[in-house]
Amino acid sequence: MNVSGLDPDQTLEYRPATTIVRLLPTGLLLIFLGLLILALVVDRDREPVWTYLGVGLCLTLGAGLSGFTLWRRWHHGKPVFTLSPDGIHYRIPFVKQVLIPWHEIQGVDTVDIEAGYWSILWSTESLRYNTFILRHVTVILLPQRFYQQHLHISSLLLRGPAWKANFIPKGDLVQMALHHEYVSVEPRALREAVEARWRAFREKPAAPMARTSVPSTMNPSAAKTAVSHPAPTSGVIAMGEDPKSMSWWEATKVIALLIGIAIVSANLAGLWQASAPTPESDARAQARTHQKAWQESIKKSREDSKRLEAEDKERRRQLDEDMRRAFGR
Repeated sequence: MNVSGLDPDQTLEYRPATTIVRLLPTGLLLIFLGLLILALVVDRDREPVWTYLGVGLCLTLGAGLSGFTLWRRWHHGKPVFTLSPDGIHYRIPFVKQVLIPWHEIQGVDTVDIEAGYWSILWSTESLRYNTFILRHVTVILLPQRFYQQHLHISSLLLRGPAWKANFIPKGDLVQMALHHEYVSVEPRALREAVEARWRAFREKPAAPMARTSVPSTMNPSAAKTAVSHPAPTSGVIAMGEDPKSMSWWEATKVIALLIGIAIVSANLAGLWQASAPTPESDARAQARTHQKAWQESIKKSREDSKRLEAEDKERRRQLDEDMRRAFGR
């Protein structure tokens, strides 16, 4: 077995499972921040509604992200792209899967790609576009004709926000990016695997290929190298790091965040307090109690006033009716 991926007869599959699993600390951090904000609220009666909306958003996103990463740890999902002797099977999530024959590819290159995202600048309450650079990305060069016929999607919604970072026009060609970081492999190893198959099969016409089954396990790797494990029945090799593996640093972050979540949750449950009550906090508590009693007193007075007014109105109506009856006789 050639674990380097340079044997062109091997079929290699690349999944984003490991990258998704590595987002577990981010999900736990959102949960921790939501609980911390809630614990720091001093006067819950006067806190603006936006605070609770932010807390709910943090907890919802954090719980959803954490649950999804844990699920993806065991269910690796479909590959983003597959390198086979027939070409590159490229999957656009929720839309389609396209076979790119090797003879359609005009070249293989490594480039730096500028990507970006929109964010809200709270100081001015305006949208801002932030850019960053993706380094050493492997790209294949495709004719505009092939791109328009097989890969282009007219709907902006189905394209998604990363479309321009995946398909970059270059004159009469289109650079299609194969992002190594997304599938947790080394950039050089990915380029060599692509280039080895392109050089071996670019002169051959594409032949129909029966879909092979998906391997269920990946071989663990300590470094970000293209380490592979062959599926026992299909011969397909899953490339990249094992989603079930975890470095000491990642484990430390997860454990620290879980401890923080437990501590803040215990505080919210009333099992402990950050400090003993101070005269100032007692004064604030008494002031809140008096204010609540005053508000209840005002409410009760208004209700009594309405009740008395209704009773007086009823008495006047009854008196008018009695007078009409007396004079009517």
